Amino acid sequence: MKTLQLEFYKIKRRKVWLSMFGLLSVQLLWGVWALRAPKDWELKSGWLSLLYFLSLMDGIMMPAIISVLASRLADIEHKGNTYKQLETFRSPGSLYHAKAACGCIIIAVMFAVQFAFFIFLGYRLGYVGNPDVKYYLLSYMLKLASTISLFFLQLALSMLFANQMVPLVAGLGGSMVALLLMFVTTYSFLPWGGNLSAALVMSEWNPDTRIITYAYRAFSPPELAAVVCIFIWLILFYFAGRILFAHREV
Repeated sequence: MKTLQLEFYKIKRRKVWLSMFGLLSVQLLWGVWALRAPKDWELKSGWLSLLYFLSLMDGIMMPAIISVLASRLADIEHKGNTYKQLETFRSPGSLYHAKAACGCIIIAVMFAVQFAFFIFLGYRLGYVGNPDVKYYLLSYMLKLASTISLFFLQLALSMLFANQMVPLVAGLGGSMVALLLMFVTTYSFLPWGGNLSAALVMSEWNPDTRIITYAYRAFSPPELAAVVCIFIWLILFYFAGRILFAHREV
């Protein structure tokens, strides 16, 4: 816990929270613009469409946002050349755990703010009824798991490479992969397709009525396997990053 407290102390002047909420603000503004002036049929399915929109938006933007977070947490040590100094006071595993926990807390807070804002926006727009608490909580947990798995991947890259362009390019590439996946499939076993696989709501476009119908997803066996794969990636990236960092040359 002391090591974790020191991580938050070290990033205090790095404006990490400000950077993350700046990027989150882009999502919030996108949502306000995209969901403005809903039609009557959109108000009736508003809470379903909101979950669908969040999955779409996070799938595109989160890989890049998370790469920035991981880079900000690791770059402070690269710039100060402090890894060797820090490892004289604590083990490499302890340092890695602290940075991983710090990032997970920031991600959890970001998603909590995101969900709270969009639920508030749904009420302001006049969506019919109330959000289904069970599905919204499940969506929050799955998004958290998917995003944290990407964070562990990006954190490993950021801590291993002093040049932060490497993990940042990987994050931008992940966003492009996620965008392409959305055009060709409804699920993916790739780590960047986690938000796509975890989407609880699917849409169907009717070209005759020009109306989009939303419904809760009935997961097929391959789709359930893709959801399980999210947690496999999370565990794999966590332990791989810890092992690689513990054996790196400082």
